[in-house]
Amino acid sequence: MADKGPLLTSCIIFYLSIGAAVFQILEEPNWMSVRDKYIQQKENILKNYQCLTLEDLDEILEVASEAAGQGVAITGDNHRNTWDWVNSVIFAATIVTTIGYGNVAPKTKGGRLFCILYGLCGIPLCLVWLSELGSFFGDRAKRLSQVMIRKGISVKKVQFTCTALFLLWGLLVHLVIPPFVFMSVEGWTYLEGIYFSFITLTTVGFGDYVAGVNPDIQYPRLYRVCAEIWIYMGLAWLSLFFSWNVHMVVEAQKLLKKRRHRRRHMIEPEPLVEKQNLDIKPSVIDIFNFLSEKEEDYSTVIKQIGITARIKKAPENINRSKSCSDILAIQTLEHSPRRKRMISISEAFLNAKIDEIEQEEALLQQDNLQELDSSDVEKIKGDGVFGAESDVLEFSASVNADEKEEENVQHPDGGATRFTICKVAEENSH
Repeated sequence: MADKGPLLTSCIIFYLSIGAAVFQILEEPNWMSVRDKYIQQKENILKNYQCLTLEDLDEILEVASEAAGQGVAITGDNHRNTWDWVNSVIFAATIVTTIGYGNVAPKTKGGRLFCILYGLCGIPLCLVWLSELGSFFGDRAKRLSQVMIRKGISVKKVQFTCTALFLLWGLLVHLVIPPFVFMSVEGWTYLEGIYFSFITLTTVGFGDYVAGVNPDIQYPRLYRVCAEIWIYMGLAWLSLFFSWNVHMVVEAQKLLKKRRHRRRHMIEPEPLVEKQNLDIKPSVIDIFNFLSEKEEDYSTVIKQIGITARIKKAPENINRSKSCSDILAIQTLEHSPRRKRMISISEAFLNAKIDEIEQEEALLQQDNLQELDSSDVEKIKGDGVFGAESDVLEFSASVNADEKEEENVQHPDGGATRFTICKVAEENSH
């Protein structure tokens, strides 16, 4: 809104200025001529009735003006009751539809207070109802397009046909044909009839032309009922038309903005991602694509907002520890920093233990390789005794007589003893 606000404000001011200038040029001369004619007629009345003074004439005109403001007919003998049941229903309809002709208005304090409260509740209700009525018309257009597509008509022809039927139906039923009815019943010209139709359906409601209020005309019984139905349907169609027109203008503005952006930055046009396979034909065409594609109401929209808020988008390039496991959809490390340090220390001790075990195994392998073979045993038979039936090697050494000691060597694998070293006392032959 920051970039469009000044532009739209300038456009509104310019449009109002142009309209004011045109209306002034067209209407001010007519008003001046009517004013001069009114002054001249007052002077003629005073000349024709010399017993009547100017003050008396002004008093008569004031009384007539006040009676006309209260809805009383000031000419003729037919006085129409503007507050009977039928006219009261019409007045209530002008409130909730915001037309407000102005020819009839409440004059009492209670009536004006009730009018305020009635409008506060009735106007939103009527707007919702008109919106639903417009959606009903849109659904009929969808069904028509579905039938035409099933008959093999191309998508472009279906879209053009539905749009043309929508515009022609609204223009004929609500703007072109009704003035002929008003010409026949009300005695208006065609211009006055189409002027009344447009002012009524756009809810401008000046009140200078109102259907069904002339006390000198005997209207058909269903004339006012049909007029009310025509007004409601016309309001629904015109709301759809204005929304469709605004949507087309917005889309055209977006397209022009993209083209200007491409020319300014000299970039190649991006490929259309939304363009799907042309062979796939849609089953229905919605010319009112500004409306909601889903059958949803206000509560459905609120629920969808809540569901969207609960679904958290996974952040990118964020590493969090398991201490924040309550946060969903976040990429986490295998271990927290503290756990990782503990694991690294334990792995260091484990690796040291493994190295120690490997060293012990290497020493045992060396001990096994150093076992004596048979030839080595024969060389040491003079000093020791080798039992053939036994797997024990015995070695003897000379020691003092009073000393005798025996030592067993344990097998590395925990088996039986294979070596026995005995120290015996040597007797002196001398």
